[in-house]
Amino acid sequence: MNLQAIDIEEVARASELWQKIIDASEDGWVWHTWIAHKFNLEAGTEYGACDLSFFVYDGEQAIGVVPLIVEERAGCLQAACYPGFLPWPCFAGREGREDFEDFAFTELERRARSAGAQGILFYLTPPRMTAKDESRARCVALHYGYEAFSVDSHLATIDKEWRSRVRDRYRRYVKKFSPLFSVSIVEGDAVTPEFEEQYFRLHVADAGKQVRSRESYARLADFARKGEGFYVVATHKESCAIAGALLVMLYKGVALDASVGIDPAFALHYVGHILRMRTLEELEDRGVPLYQLPLRPRADDVSSAKERGISHFKEGWTGGGYRTLWGIRKKLS
Repeated sequence: MNLQAIDIEEVARASELWQKIIDASEDGWVWHTWIAHKFNLEAGTEYGACDLSFFVYDGEQAIGVVPLIVEERAGCLQAACYPGFLPWPCFAGREGREDFEDFAFTELERRARSAGAQGILFYLTPPRMTAKDESRARCVALHYGYEAFSVDSHLATIDKEWRSRVRDRYRRYVKKFSPLFSVSIVEGDAVTPEFEEQYFRLHVADAGKQVRSRESYARLADFARKGEGFYVVATHKESCAIAGALLVMLYKGVALDASVGIDPAFALHYVGHILRMRTLEELEDRGVPLYQLPLRPRADDVSSAKERGISHFKEGWTGGGYRTLWGIRKKLS
């Protein structure tokens, strides 16, 4: 093998090549896509995000891509992207993957150190859990001096029994309040600039502040525009106001609960419950078997009361189902 690293900006039609590799990789999931990469860069604008990503070539052939963003977090430069992690390097095909990963992790650490980063954090996020996820993370951690760790994420299995696993009172809330709203799916060409602006304003109103750059919302909308997700939108029938919207990312047959905004004026109408129920119904109609809702605190977790409350809400849709994600992290001297 003749492996070499080539900067993203040095490659013609880089976005197409990037996506081709991700599509062909068994590890590649929605956080690896080109759209996600552009979103992460925009979301990291306020942190001075710098793109150090590179392709891995074997001779004249591109065989892998390594997302690598360095930004300032908590007063120091970190090799991490929004929301605080980097997706694992991806390679098309299985043959020789260990050799490719060895090259990739050597090069990415060299680049991170050269940029002055003081820490690195990666998550292995394949579309579905595999029996080898833990061993892969632990092997890389052992070889390069990282710490291996794991976190859990809520996971709903969408089969014939999924409704019975939804918390009883959630079903009652939806039955009581859904007649007040019309719920629609917005995707493709329906994600207009006007809708993008509506969602931006809705999200800001829900959060009580603008949490990231305006342009990041445009990149977020690209998931639904370009076939890697859709919005579920609840509109109040009487006022015709958008009461809430939920973006679901969808790639390789697995959905991710990505971003939600609820108009505070409708906070007591259980709009979030209505959106999730419609999401599950839509995923069932599309034949999507898995719906991930991050993140799930463990018994010894030090999450805030708010975070535990959000997790409890998500658990009500999954019947206690979850998946384990493995990651590696390291402080750089």
